[in-house]
Amino acid sequence: MESCERKIVIVEDEGLIAADLQGRLERAGYQVPGVAASGGEALEVIRAQSPDLVLMDIRLAGEMDGIQVADKVRNDFDIPVVYLTAYEDRQTLQRASQTQAFGYIKKPIASASLQGSIEMAISKHRHERYLREQRDWLSASFSAVPNAVLVTDGSGHICYLNRVAEELTGRVADDALGRPSAELLAFTRQDGQPVEDLVPVAMLQGTPVSFPADIWLRGAGGKRRAIEGTAVPRWQDGRIQGVVVVFQDITLRKFEREQTHEEKKHQALSRLADGISCQLEMELSAVVNESTRILKSLPASCQLLESAQTIESAAKEAFGVTSRLRAFAHEKEIEPRLVQVNEILKRLAAVWTDALPGFSLKVDSDLHPVQADSRELSRALDLILQHVHRWMDAGSGINIAASVAELEGLENWLCIRIGYTSTGEDASAVEQAFDPSWDGNWEGLPFVYGLIKRMGGLISAHMEGSANVTFDLYLPSVKVATAGVPLEHFERPVMLLVDANADARRVLHNHFEQHGYQVLEVSNCEEALLLAESTEHSIRLVIANPAKDDQHKADLVGTLVHNKPGTYVRIFDGYRAEGPDNRYLTKWDLLEWANDTLGAAAWVLAAN
Repeated sequence: MESCERKIVIVEDEGLIAADLQGRLERAGYQVPGVAASGGEALEVIRAQSPDLVLMDIRLAGEMDGIQVADKVRNDFDIPVVYLTAYEDRQTLQRASQTQAFGYIKKPIASASLQGSIEMAISKHRHERYLREQRDWLSASFSAVPNAVLVTDGSGHICYLNRVAEELTGRVADDALGRPSAELLAFTRQDGQPVEDLVPVAMLQGTPVSFPADIWLRGAGGKRRAIEGTAVPRWQDGRIQGVVVVFQDITLRKFEREQTHEEKKHQALSRLADGISCQLEMELSAVVNESTRILKSLPASCQLLESAQTIESAAKEAFGVTSRLRAFAHEKEIEPRLVQVNEILKRLAAVWTDALPGFSLKVDSDLHPVQADSRELSRALDLILQHVHRWMDAGSGINIAASVAELEGLENWLCIRIGYTSTGEDASAVEQAFDPSWDGNWEGLPFVYGLIKRMGGLISAHMEGSANVTFDLYLPSVKVATAGVPLEHFERPVMLLVDANADARRVLHNHFEQHGYQVLEVSNCEEALLLAESTEHSIRLVIANPAKDDQHKADLVGTLVHNKPGTYVRIFDGYRAEGPDNRYLTKWDLLEWANDTLGAAAWVLAAN
């Protein structure tokens, strides 16, 4: 009988009741290694015997009553306590409940309820201890994992989630534990349609299940994030005990991928436009000149006069198209200045409020200036609003907001968001909004795309659900650290990249040039020192990831800082961050360091 292996300590200050209890328990097959009449004696017996359960009288003589003793037993020994009480007043029961006791037995004690209460309390305590051990093991295993981790039991209820999962779902562990996983992992597709719950699928097939492509998670504050991940069955003793769901936020990666795709598409279109215009320009010029000559030579009464005029008109029209194609292929450079976006938006609001029903503008009052061209930025926003005016549902209104970018990795950028409900666009049309086409559309949003890119900005358009369209326009902000510094024309600060890896140099070179820096690059520290001495540029920043055997690595900082005052140098070993996490840095981390290091002095001539 299993009960014979279980030890019960009795804490009761009434001798007759204690002796009666001891006899009943021993006849039922339990061991009673000790009986105590006071709190202090009880703690000594429990410490010495390590019983499976304590039967505790609530009312004890001495300095501590049974509730105080039970609290110490729970905290110090993790042993379950079942109360013995003849009292049922509310205050006593409320105090007792705070000690998380595993049951109550009312005096006089009925033999039928005694063993049942003991067995139920021991079983419940063992189950709770198992759950704690599981949570401790899961926490030790997954707390340091950089991805979000959520673990379910066999019924699909959450038994663990790490800090990253808390951040992405917007739910803290204490609130999430015990809830169905589908309640937290409310995945949807781009159009808002829900995604099938993958936890039961993984348990059913017994193999890992990868998340479908292009899914989103709506977390705290309604913020949507692009997600990728896997649901993996959790096996124990040959049975599936639950699922481990591992996922990560890829919103920034997805955004960068879309921007790269759009950029490559526009580059290809520019090459095509340039090729077409070059091929047709000479031929069309000849047609125009020849038709003009023929028109001059024909008498007014000639029947061919009208045909010649038609030829001349068509040739001039086609020649105009090739000229626009040439202009698209060879866009002029924009000279950015420091611009206050709030002022531009307020001027646009004054023009468009009456034309666009339900016009709403919301701006943060303390936004930093951005790197842009005021006239061209106004022009780009005006063209977007013209597009909105054409397609919006007049009854739903248009919302424009300017704030610090929420997208992780673009925290030092400003975002202008324009949202509306469309009456005729679909997801495919919005996705191709910036593509030039032969209906003249390339003079609208495609032109906007070119303007924003030449100002060092980013722009995207997407549709959520079946009709909600959002344009997001990102511009790099400038943190003006000195009050009263005028918003003057700025020079591009010079940066030197030192890296033996040509691919790494190429990635960083393109990234920093895109965000307002003039970049020089070399493959080793010796070349860096020679370039620094010979160049006419004032090098402000040096980012170096020298090879391990680079003999001039030790000289780089001292020589540059001594010979080039005002130069900031940062040395890396594989682009790892300093500190305990030792994580790899991204190009956005390096850009943030560069901007924070130079501050306003890098951007404003008056501060140089």
